[in-house]
Amino acid sequence: MLITHSFTHQEVLGLKFGYQTIGRPRLFSHLYFVDGLLIDTGHSRVRHHVQSASEGLGIEQILITHHHEDHTGNLRALKARHQCPVYASPLCCQIMHSPPPLSLAQQITWGNRPPQRDLIPKVERIETHRFTFDLIPIPGHAPDMVALYEPNRRWLFSADLYINSYIDYFLADESMAEQIASTKRILELDFDVMFCGHKPQLSNAKRQLTKKLHFLEAFFQDVATLHQRGCSDREIFRRLSLKENWFVRLLSGGKLSKFNMVKSVIRDVENNLP
Repeated sequence: MLITHSFTHQEVLGLKFGYQTIGRPRLFSHLYFVDGLLIDTGHSRVRHHVQSASEGLGIEQILITHHHEDHTGNLRALKARHQCPVYASPLCCQIMHSPPPLSLAQQITWGNRPPQRDLIPKVERIETHRFTFDLIPIPGHAPDMVALYEPNRRWLFSADLYINSYIDYFLADESMAEQIASTKRILELDFDVMFCGHKPQLSNAKRQLTKKLHFLEAFFQDVATLHQRGCSDREIFRRLSLKENWFVRLLSGGKLSKFNMVKSVIRDVENNLP
């Protein structure tokens, strides 16, 4: 089943896409368009619908928030169709030369992610005709991830920093300590709206992101305390009564799991990350 939806908030157009082979989609990705700038390109399983939705928008430039397949899946197609430059953080440009392989679960959910070798690095800001967006590094979920912040309009395009006020599983390479630090950095900004890559918050945005921060901090502290007492990762998982989504874990070959959240904290503690 395919679900598409669009909404407008102030000058920002949001495009929502969800796809699932059987049944109603449970995961959605969002693209945002404002003043000639398209933020992210969505996943390849909805490519035809993304291309159709992009027609007539007047896309002049594209900004990729990070290299994950639900943000870069239609990059090549949209760049070719609109003949426009595509920008990303320097690290994202580097990763997209030869992106890491996807698990079966990721391919089923989001589709493939082709390499792209002609992204243009952007570091501090990106400008449109009417707006200037600060680019803020927010590593943790992905090392190359950036947020866009328009201080005059108090808009935050948060990529995958938020997703939800709680998290059920991590990718194997995520850092919880870096996510906490990135979330704290963003919460210092003055923003009213959070255009999230999966779950936009058009009101009470700071309150929702603060809930996410509290969840991460509590989880980190619980795991770190048990690790410092000498508990193994499996023992910590058991003592905290955590529940694994075995379907996701097995289908992803372990690349996606709640167990990865425990391992992330242990890795961060051992690397002396705050």
